[in-house]
Amino acid sequence: MSITELVVIALGLVFGYWVVSLGVNGKPDQPRANRQPGLDGDGQKWHEILQVAPSAGVDEIRHAYQTLIAQYSPDKVASLGPELRELCERKSREINAAYQHAMAARSR
Repeated sequence: MSITELVVIALGLVFGYWVVSLGVNGKPDQPRANRQPGLDGDGQKWHEILQVAPSAGVDEIRHAYQTLIAQYSPDKVASLGPELRELCERKSREINAAYQHAMAARSR
């Protein structure tokens, strides 16, 4: 076998794997539906995401939320590239969901 044939075989395997993974999983980077990020699916709780104690008061939760959302604001990284924008958007959604969950838990 020549080098060209080996390269064609390797590229065929990579392309075939990619096509099969799309067929099985849908889009490769697409999150699973019906899952709130960071609250149930991956083991993190709202207080871990917001980096506060589970018994934290409303003011402490609000301060942690404001600090984190300012740090991960997608507007701040809009010019840095699609990977960072996507990461910050995902983290912002996770922080917002954790904050809403914390406020709902505190209002009970």
